[in-house]
Amino acid sequence: MKIESSPIKYTLGENKSPLTYKIHFILADEKDNPLLAGFQDQWKSGKFRGESKQKFVDETSKTIFLGLGKPENLPLRNLAGMFIELGKNLRKLEGVGYEIFLRQEITSHYDCERLVYQIVNSIDLGYFDIRVLATKDQEKKKPGSVSFQTEEISIDKKILSGIKKAQAVSKQVNGARYIAHLPSNYFRPQEFEERSREIAKDHKLKITVFNEPQLKKMGMNGILAVSRGTDNAGKMIILDYNPPGAKKTFAIVGKGLTFDTGGISLKPSAEMHEMKYDMCGASATIHAIAAIASLKTKIRVVAAIGTAENMPDGRAYKPGDVYTAYNGLTVEVQNTDAEGRLVLGDVLSYVCDKIKPDYMVDLATLTGAAIMALGHETAAVLSKNEEFIAKIKQASELSDDRVWELPLWDEYGEGLKSDIADLRNIAGGKGAGTISAGIFLSHFVDKDIPWAHLDIAGTAWRKKGSGTQTNGPTGYGVRLLVELAEILSR
Repeated sequence: MKIESSPIKYTLGENKSPLTYKIHFILADEKDNPLLAGFQDQWKSGKFRGESKQKFVDETSKTIFLGLGKPENLPLRNLAGMFIELGKNLRKLEGVGYEIFLRQEITSHYDCERLVYQIVNSIDLGYFDIRVLATKDQEKKKPGSVSFQTEEISIDKKILSGIKKAQAVSKQVNGARYIAHLPSNYFRPQEFEERSREIAKDHKLKITVFNEPQLKKMGMNGILAVSRGTDNAGKMIILDYNPPGAKKTFAIVGKGLTFDTGGISLKPSAEMHEMKYDMCGASATIHAIAAIASLKTKIRVVAAIGTAENMPDGRAYKPGDVYTAYNGLTVEVQNTDAEGRLVLGDVLSYVCDKIKPDYMVDLATLTGAAIMALGHETAAVLSKNEEFIAKIKQASELSDDRVWELPLWDEYGEGLKSDIADLRNIAGGKGAGTISAGIFLSHFVDKDIPWAHLDIAGTAWRKKGSGTQTNGPTGYGVRLLVELAEILSR
């Protein structure tokens, strides 16, 4: 299951690939750019005018022109989307490379390190083929290299820094995409443990795995309840990166449902196969700590995941059941398809109790309501700590893993009151399901710990790519957490 690094080599200077395409960026107001001297007919016709997301290829000169749009509006995500497609092209062609020209007119509009980071990330994501179980048309082509040409020697260090960071991060984003895309007969809680152990070995992390006997002794009855209907026992897995000099602890908690049928509250059959993606929060969590360790960020990071399967059979937990969570709260289960919050509740309260982090986030494909509210362009973020939310938004801006804040007001939790237990697992009704789920999780978090909940149901996978996000599993969250760890370490 080991994830290979990208075979693409990134360098400065002239490209030595057998077949090299030169890539130039063109702004929408650059009609008279000397680079376009031979292509005025294309400009006049509208075939290429430097508009955002436009691409024009001249095979004679082996030149690719990429349109950036108007100088006052140059979002990096549009550029990233074009390079994802260029990365896909490298996968299909033998010995083809790119020589990317970063002229001063372009680098003046972007932070150069961030620009190169997004380009390299995008090429590597596009190059990675998620059809990992296919047997036909899988002949591997050897790609050429990708080089950067500049007009300013002063930015060479920034370019090399952007390349180095992107190579560390893109490998882990692709690792998260790889395991997320595997079907549940290939990837179960046991395989989550195997992949976590690989990451621990590669990055010299401490790993602790809690299996069913330990979970019973500890009173992790949320994880155990969800796992009752399957032969694949649930687990809690903790990875610990603790570099010398770290002064703060950042905890990341991930939901890892390797398949979710809904249990006794069975989901509709249409699109149920997509419920293999119900572990994307945990997938991002373990690969984020790998990327953070690779970059040697000076903060202790604890990645904790709860992994299980939610299946219906004679032993499965049922609507109306009541269980006692790790923190002692009794929970009435009114819908077995609201299972992720039961697993997360135990893990969150354990981390608060035993790790006592300075900051904590959780990532979960928790509610369909998040997709109804926000679609697939952004994750929902909920927190009562405005300072922490500001840091997450800053990390979102830097990574382009986008977030949108929803309120976490107490009024949304009124429907969680139970007539038999401390609380129930759904609020009832059809409104604000993402928020009430966040309120539920808040009952398992120490109020003194800055905590945020990320509902990534809309961003974890998608049918059509957009910006920095590929189609299929996106690896959403890895890049966000890398930036957030760096911000929190300062």
